[in-house]
Amino acid sequence: ITEINMLMPDSILFGSLLMYFLTQNMAFGIFSLFIFETVLSHKLISWVSSQAVGPSRSGDTECRPGFKTAQLNPGRMFSHDTYPSYGVYAITSIATYLGLATNEFSSTLKAMGPEWQSRSTVAYIFIALVLVAFIAARLWSCDSMGEVIMAFTMAIVAGAIFFSINKAIFGQEAMNFLGLPYMVGKESTGSPIYVCAADTNSD
Repeated sequence: ITEINMLMPDSILFGSLLMYFLTQNMAFGIFSLFIFETVLSHKLISWVSSQAVGPSRSGDTECRPGFKTAQLNPGRMFSHDTYPSYGVYAITSIATYLGLATNEFSSTLKAMGPEWQSRSTVAYIFIALVLVAFIAARLWSCDSMGEVIMAFTMAIVAGAIFFSINKAIFGQEAMNFLGLPYMVGKESTGSPIYVCAADTNSD
């Protein structure tokens, strides 16, 4: 469980890339891009923090998240040991992104009937549970409360900003993980809606 907790941010990145190559689903490709954006934004925040108060964590910490290298050493493929907690920052931004993506199609789920309407609520609950469990594990093993609060707050802001940017650039389809249909109102299109029906007058 501890190792899964340590690998989770990078494992999600490689897993989403694998899903994109296997399924060619645009949503997984943009999600992978979002994780790269998260990494870069965290490095920017870490750099600003180091310039303001100096380095906050040594490079040989055992709490550094990410994949291990092939050698038998605690080093990682990516350097994620900078302040604030990369693990909390990444998972919180991912949870924000997935929550907003789910909310994007909540009206579609509602229109599809009561058996679909509750799925968005279930998704929100499980996203929150995973996030709480991950943060609790980091607090128990590595991170301080102040570091977690800072990473959590900044990650929510960054996740919402990158979600809006990606949606504006790539469109709503880039957020459609489940391949749900679109709900288009007549008022937004300004054109009439035609319904095809059988001809009852024919013999």
